[in-house]
Amino acid sequence: MFYLILLSIIVFIIILILTSCLGIYFSRKYKFINNISSKRNTIILISILNTIVFLILFEKGYGIAGAIGGAMGYVLGMPFTMGYVGTFIMKRLFKNNPITKKDYWSSSFFSLIWVIIFIIRI
Repeated sequence: MFYLILLSIIVFIIILILTSCLGIYFSRKYKFINNISSKRNTIILISILNTIVFLILFEKGYGIAGAIGGAMGYVLGMPFTMGYVGTFIMKRLFKNNPITKKDYWSSSFFSLIWVIIFIIRI
């Protein structure tokens, strides 16, 4: 049972990393996706998702402090971490293509897709 849980966690982390790397790849390949996943749009999406998660957690009775902490940890933790991991892996894979700050925001934007899926499941 323990190995099954461990395996599912490892597969989930690999899916998150692949999503972040694909965000960088698609933002470089398609101009439309690059425009959508800009820094401004990513920050707007993060603030909207923070508000939604805060309201959901507050409604469930976590209190103000619990709802703020849950929203910050739930929405900010994963995209920023996966943004760094995605840019690090893409830097190692494509040494002739330099990684820019735009790539970090694209990676973070695409990892927010999983946060949206989790919010739908709440």
